[in-house]
Amino acid sequence: MTEPQGVTVQLTMVRRKLSLAVRMSQRGCSAKGRAASLSEMKPAVIVLLITLLAACDGSPVVWTDPTPMSTPPRLARLVLSDAGEAAWVTEPQAQLPPPVPGECGASMRLARAGTDVYAVWWAVRPDSTARVVVAVSHNGGTTWTPSVAVDTADVSARGCDRPSPSIAATGADVHVVYAMRSAEGTGVFLAHSMDRGAMFHAPIPVSYGDRLVETAVAADGQVVAVAYEEPSGAPDAVRLALSRSQGHIVEVHMPASRAVDGARSPRVAIAVGRVAVAWTVRDQRGGEATMVRVGAIEP
Repeated sequence: MTEPQGVTVQLTMVRRKLSLAVRMSQRGCSAKGRAASLSEMKPAVIVLLITLLAACDGSPVVWTDPTPMSTPPRLARLVLSDAGEAAWVTEPQAQLPPPVPGECGASMRLARAGTDVYAVWWAVRPDSTARVVVAVSHNGGTTWTPSVAVDTADVSARGCDRPSPSIAATGADVHVVYAMRSAEGTGVFLAHSMDRGAMFHAPIPVSYGDRLVETAVAADGQVVAVAYEEPSGAPDAVRLALSRSQGHIVEVHMPASRAVDGARSPRVAIAVGRVAVAWTVRDQRGGEATMVRVGAIEP
């Protein structure tokens, strides 16, 4: 699914303005940069920018110290109990969508909401760039809708050699997070649907950087949590972004792992005012271990 050319240009301009706001919030929200940007923006974009700049004073997460956790089974989902305890859940494997040309099958990830099952994956084009696409089953995986495009802006000719997208669903809301190199830069993006995956809103930037990274997403009502590897600077760090508006904007960015953790391959869960982020580290014997950190989201 593609937008008319004029709409695409407008969405690209808005995405660039929003990416500037994200960068400003991550750098500490320079007042000088803020004033210069506001003078160039239209009122509608200013409203969005001001909301994003709330990340400067955004509600923090009060973290516990990271603790060891069992190694997750393949494709297991991180969950949080009402008591704030993190655990792995492996859901029954649904029948997958029928293969389609260009499908990067290894990149496919699933999410469930009741009897609805959502599948997201990369679909490679003839020039080795790719689209993020989603298909939906409303009967537990028995039959699937044709896939719809989430984002078609990729310009990196990497074929299937790219991190898998992430997906979460709650009620009629579906959230997709992925790392992509588009014409305006390399970064982590969030797109959402409010009608059970029938149509996705234009993606918004979570963070820009220098490289493609692994991501994770979880949702609980209005709150969406995105965990992602640091896409710029030194690697081996995991960050967290929070949206309190169903994924329309991202209001809060913060580190999830500590500088000493050497974190990668994030997972995330959210429930009852708490968020959990898990990641993989190298242990002293050269193997891998899993750490998890739980935090209370302040109102």
